[in-house]
Amino acid sequence: MTGFLEQLSVKIVDRWLANLLVPGLLWLCCAVLAVRLGWAHALDLGAAESLVRELAGPRSAGQALLLVAGALFGSAVAALTAVGLATAVRRVWSWPGKRVPVNWLRQWRARRWNAADRKAVRHRIDVLNSVEDSATTAGPEYRDAMARRDSIGLEPPERPTWIADRWFAAGLRIHRAYGLDLTVVWPRLWLVAPESARNDFAVAQTAYQKSSVTVAWAILYGLAGLFWGPALLIALCLAAIGVLRARQATANLCELVESACDLYGPALAEQLKVPCPDRLTTRIGEEISAQLRKKDFPG
Repeated sequence: MTGFLEQLSVKIVDRWLANLLVPGLLWLCCAVLAVRLGWAHALDLGAAESLVRELAGPRSAGQALLLVAGALFGSAVAALTAVGLATAVRRVWSWPGKRVPVNWLRQWRARRWNAADRKAVRHRIDVLNSVEDSATTAGPEYRDAMARRDSIGLEPPERPTWIADRWFAAGLRIHRAYGLDLTVVWPRLWLVAPESARNDFAVAQTAYQKSSVTVAWAILYGLAGLFWGPALLIALCLAAIGVLRARQATANLCELVESACDLYGPALAEQLKVPCPDRLTTRIGEEISAQLRKKDFPG
């Protein structure tokens, strides 16, 4: 037990250092530079050198201890702020966006999707109308058009962000195929899934959360960028990386959720004592959803 606790404490310290302390110290250094240099001396190496000499200059043990404690405290506060902002970022990503001005973004995405869909339909008609010899040239254009449409959304956009729309599309596709209400079914399906599948879900969920933390750091660097130009470049890079990683993690999560419904839906029906002799149908899925909602279960 002692060895286990020691190993656990080492892992906790390593995770705290990697996820909180080091990023917080880097942001704290950036904030100090922003306050000291400002826009007027944004790239003045001489001013930065004088700051480094001032911090590294001789001081008493008490002053050095206070400096280190202040740096650790400041980095911890910055890291905890980033974690809190990350929660808000994930909520923004999943906004339904039914009101203006957020709804304007959904309408813009819908116009893009509709235009891409019309182009894909035209290419499909060309493929169907073409003779066999020319179908080989029309086919790739149709596939490219479908890929461009699907990159906007697998279904007609109903949410202002790509991430929210991808989750909406996953629920819609699952309900269309199996009649399952993903909101009530997923917690039970998680319990039915094997350990290997749940590990895959956990890895993808962790990647999604880390991407939101990256965007949160971008927001904090953007605040520092109000006083120091280079911090804005850091913020833009972090924001781009975080959003791209979030989209990839969301796509992986949705694929895993749909795969779980494909593979373990009949097992869930068996656990709930819902007759499922062959494959999961929409009728069986609707019965499962009704049973799990409890309020509208007819039995």
